[in-house]
Formats: sequence, structure tokens, C-alpha cells
Amino acid sequence: MKKTVRYILALFVMLISVQSAFSQFPQRSNTQNIYIQREDQPNAAVFLPAPPDTSSVAYLDDFVQWQWGKSVRATDRGERASQESASSTTEMARIFSEAIGIKISRTETPAIYNLMSRSYHTAEQASKNPKEKYMRIRPVIQYNELPSGRSDRLESLRTSGSYPSGHTTRGMATALVLAEMAPEFQDTILRRGFEYGESRIIVSAHYQSDVNAGYLCASACVAAMHSVPDFIKDMEAARVEYYEKIGQKAGKILRYPDGRHILGAPVDTASNRYLGDVMRYMSAKAERTTQRGSQALKDADITADAILEGFSEPLGIKIDSKKTPAIASLISESRNALQRNALDLGNSVKFRKRPYVQLNDKPFADANDSQVSSYPSVQSEIGWGIALILTEIAPDKANDILTRGYQIGESGIITGQYWATDIPAARIMAACMVARLHNDAAFNKLLNDAKAEYQK
Repeated sequence: MKKTVRYILALFVMLISVQSAFSQFPQRSNTQNIYIQREDQPNAAVFLPAPPDTSSVAYLDDFVQWQWGKSVRATDRGERASQESASSTTEMARIFSEAIGIKISRTETPAIYNLMSRSYHTAEQASKNPKEKYMRIRPVIQYNELPSGRSDRLESLRTSGSYPSGHTTRGMATALVLAEMAPEFQDTILRRGFEYGESRIIVSAHYQSDVNAGYLCASACVAAMHSVPDFIKDMEAARVEYYEKIGQKAGKILRYPDGRHILGAPVDTASNRYLGDVMRYMSAKAERTTQRGSQALKDADITADAILEGFSEPLGIKIDSKKTPAIASLISESRNALQRNALDLGNSVKFRKRPYVQLNDKPFADANDSQVSSYPSVQSEIGWGIALILTEIAPDKANDILTRGYQIGESGIITGQYWATDIPAARIMAACMVARLHNDAAFNKLLNDAKAEYQK
């Protein structure tokens, strides 16, 4: 009996030892293929508002875009949208291989594939909180359609939330990461990320506002990844592999992303979407007499000093050139670059009159901006771009920072300086610009100095 007890005890000790030995090795799980856990990422259920209700003015644009998507389903573009309903790292490799000009695969470009895969799976977590919070009904269900996306299944579409678009979040996050890695092809890469989101409207899996929210989730997620050492290491390894693959050394990229090659055309008065813009303008005017209207009027000031003041509260410190010179310098220089990019796009497309000018209304904010195109919103590009950059510096304050950046864009609708459809375009360009700035040595030095200053 004693021998039996000793044998059992010895066996128990051996099992504990084996278990302890195995615990020394990394355990295989899905979480190993991501940079940031869902609970540690910026929470889009906090920094984004609720999706438009079917009775709201904002829903009009969703409905018009649903009709547009339906009209192109039988075309080649519709067929591509159907094919792009598939969502996986393999599918991302296929899509972006075409955009980048080299074949991306686990065996041929292992470093690039690793970066892309981990970024994709990290972004997969980014849209889950608002999806579960709002459980928005998808257009395919709302309008009693059958799925036209090749890989979409009715039951899955019925039981998962429409807002934000998870496909868009993953696709645009992948595009932003690859555009940073291969800036020579930035416009082509970012265009494919933009179109991947549009495909979800075409197949009726998502509304336009779902896709717009997906673009924002993606950019916030990528900003957060820049505070993870593994991401920085993987980005550098992928960049080295990329330049080896194309047979050249990294050069200095002078050109900013060109919105003419990335985005769709701005809405004009002949577009079906114009009525939605007018209705949003009319409804937003009611907020001018409220506290939100007062904040919107303040947000119309996009000078460097005003931006520093506007982001001091969410960052939790007073930002100025004396107390926080590194952070102030980073914000000021980045603001200038973002403004220049937005103005360049506005000057290169068809001039769009400001809402208050187009509708012959009295200006609520700056009356001197009437000669500047409403598209894209300079205010929104600066606001969202600075928010993304500050998220890299202070990931612990990401939700407050991103909420502020989002509000700055919406303020332009309230003041009547920008049409509602000008805002999402500017936010996309802000994310594209931040990806581009990461290839600028001067920007990276300012960023690193600002991070060190914040952490003191």
C-alpha cells in the first residue's frame, strides 16, 4: 500500500514537472498572431458615435449609396466586389500583390507576409466592440435581399452587426501598413484598401456609414500598433525584404499621397448624394445655439495654437512650446503637412463651394474661407491626423484623443463650412498621410522626441 502511495505521489510530481516545463514555451493560440489584444486597443464603441438610424437624416446617404451599389452588381466591378467578400490573410496577399507589384506569400516573402498577417488579425479585433454594442441590421437583411457576395452567408449576415464594417477595417489596416512599408506604391495600395471597403456596399453587406467607420477603426488600430515594439521590428524586416525583392535601395519619398488616385470623386450638385448633404446641413444648423455649437465654432480655428489647446485636455497635459516643446513641435509640423495635403487635393479637383456659400446663407464661422474648396475638409484632415499621431504617443489616452479628433471633423458640418461627405474623405487622407510621414526621418525624430517627453 505504501509503495502504491509513493508511486502515485511520484507520478503526480512528474506530471507537475512536465506541465511546468511546457509552460516555459509559448503556447500556440490565435492571440499570438496579433500585436494588440482587443481589450488594449482603442475602443471604437467609445470614440465613434452610434450608426445612423433609419429615420435619421444621415441615413439618407446610406440609402442612396445602397442604391448605387445595387446598380453596379451586374458589372465587372460588381463581380470583383463579390469575389472580395472572401476575407483572409491569403486574400489580402492576393489583392495587395497586384497593388504592390510583387507576389506576397508565406514562402516567397515571409517577412512581409508575417507583418501583413499580424496586422490583419490585430485589425480583426478593432471592429468587434461597436459591432456587438449596436448590432446594426445589415442592408441585405433590411431590404430582404439574398447575399451577392460570393463568400457571404445569410445566417452569418443576419446574426452579426453591420457597424462598423469588419472587412473594411481589415482591408484598410492592411493597406495602411503596406503603404508605410512600400511608399513608392502608396497611392495604388491605398486605393485598393479604399475599394475593398466600397465592395461591401456593392454586395449590400454594409452601409456607407459602416464602411466609413471601418476606415476609422483601421487607422486607429494601426496608430496603436506603432506603440508595440514587435510591430516596429516586423515593419523594418518587411521593408528590408521588400527592397531586396524589388532590387533597389530605399529612397527619399518626397510626394504625399494623392487623393485623386485614392478616393472617389467629390459629390457635386448633380449627384444623388447631394440631397443628403443639404439635409445634414439643415439639421446641423439647429445645434449652433447649443453648447455643441459653441464648441464647433471654436473648432473652426485650425491654427497651430488652437490645435495645441484643443488636444491638451484629452492628452491630459498642457501642450505649449515652453512646457512641452517636443510635442508642440510635432503637432505643429504635422498640422502643416496635413493642411498642405488637403489643400493640394482641393486645388486639384473640381472646386466645391462651401455649404453656406452654395445655399446663400450667412456664415456662422470664418467668412474668409469662401474661396477654399469644401472638399476635402481641411479641418477634418488636421483633426483626425493629429489624433492618430497623438495616439501613438499616448496609447493610454487613445479613446479621449480619437473622440476629440472625430468631433473636430463633425464641427465643420455644424458651422456650415463643410458638407457631410467632405469629412470621411479627409479622414481617409489623414490616415494615408500619417502612413507616409512614417517614412520621413524628420517626422520620426519629432515623434520619438515627443514620446520621450510625454513619458517623463
